Amino acid sequence: MGRHAKSLTVQLGVRLSALQVVILVATIAALTWSILNTQTAYIDENMARGIARAVTVDDGAMRLHTDGDMRAVLDEAPHIWFGVEDEQGHRLIHGDVPAAYRTLVDSLSTLESSEVHTTSAPYDLAMRVVVEKTPQGRIHVIVGGAPVLGLGMVFLKILIYVGTRIGLPLVLVTLVAVPWLIHRSMAGVGKVADQAQRINIDERGAQLEDGAVPRELQPLVRAFNLALERLGEGYDARDRFLVDAAHELRAPIAILEARLDTLPHGEARTRLLTDLARLANIAEQLLDLQRLGKQVTAFEPLDLVTLVREVSADVAPLVLDAGYELAMDAPDHAVVVIGDRLSLSRAVTNLIQNAIAHAGGKGLIHVAVMPDGVFEISDEGPGIPEAERAKIFTPFYRLRPSSVGTGLGLHLVQEIVARHGGSIAVLDAPGGGARFSVRIP
Repeated sequence: MGRHAKSLTVQLGVRLSALQVVILVATIAALTWSILNTQTAYIDENMARGIARAVTVDDGAMRLHTDGDMRAVLDEAPHIWFGVEDEQGHRLIHGDVPAAYRTLVDSLSTLESSEVHTTSAPYDLAMRVVVEKTPQGRIHVIVGGAPVLGLGMVFLKILIYVGTRIGLPLVLVTLVAVPWLIHRSMAGVGKVADQAQRINIDERGAQLEDGAVPRELQPLVRAFNLALERLGEGYDARDRFLVDAAHELRAPIAILEARLDTLPHGEARTRLLTDLARLANIAEQLLDLQRLGKQVTAFEPLDLVTLVREVSADVAPLVLDAGYELAMDAPDHAVVVIGDRLSLSRAVTNLIQNAIAHAGGKGLIHVAVMPDGVFEISDEGPGIPEAERAKIFTPFYRLRPSSVGTGLGLHLVQEIVARHGGSIAVLDAPGGGARFSVRIP
């Protein structure tokens, strides 16, 4: 069993998303390196926002809660300074604010988010202003003197910021848009697949429409069309060979038959005539198969009772000579079906000949016509095992190796029934043996 084919849509969507992520990370890395080197100081924005969340206004005074995360910040940065002010004028100053920023601290409530970077130690002038929304309202914070961020941390923060705002939406859009685009671009593939499913080897010359698929798939469709052409040529050559062979066999068969008729009666003559009849039957069945494939005769209403009765009468001598009895049951009225008289007659003949060949040389061969367009041929032979019933219609397949039967008769019957839109079933006969039931619409 082959592996399940991978979806082109899924593969392209995943690979394009992965490519976008790689390009985005590489771009952020290049951008970070271009605007930041190891001598530039950045103050962590999250630390400034943490200061804003750590202040409250109690009894008209702003207080800093130094527990939890805030205590860790103060312990890590003993020289940190910051100013906090809300829009109601409450203010809190912590640490030694550099002289350069004292004026900014006085106007803190008018400042929005901004930052200052420095490129020389000890980076005292590095500072950041943030505005944080808290339950107490908008809080403005200016902070400096804190540990500065290195190259890796800045890269990570930019990556998170850009990734969540640009990268993630881009990937989601890709995963939605790529399947839609592929579906639109590959719409013609479904049309070509429908054409391929409708190809019938009996109707040669069919081609797939290469203009319906994208340019990249057109070589595949053209190669498939060339394969169909070569296959059709091969079947035509096979058909010509079979027809020519069958025709060429007719002459020597006729000559042999004439010479055998001059032999004295006896067991040897009977055996030779039986073998010659089998060879002639093979030739006729090969020709029947080819005629059936080329036949364009229009179907017409015909009486199934009359047709089956005439065929039974024609083959009755063969049945009796082979040691069987022949019986027929049919309605007194006509059973009209739509079909081709010649091919249906051949189908009935082949089913009776099949019974002659495989029913053991004794018993009753029963032919019946039903009012609903069904005819049946039953025998009292060994029957057909259920596991073998689907195989017996295969050309040249034999249920039991024997000197009789060609392996073509039942295949020809199946082809004729299929051409009429009917069905054939292999059942058990009531008294044992095989029963072939054919339904013609």
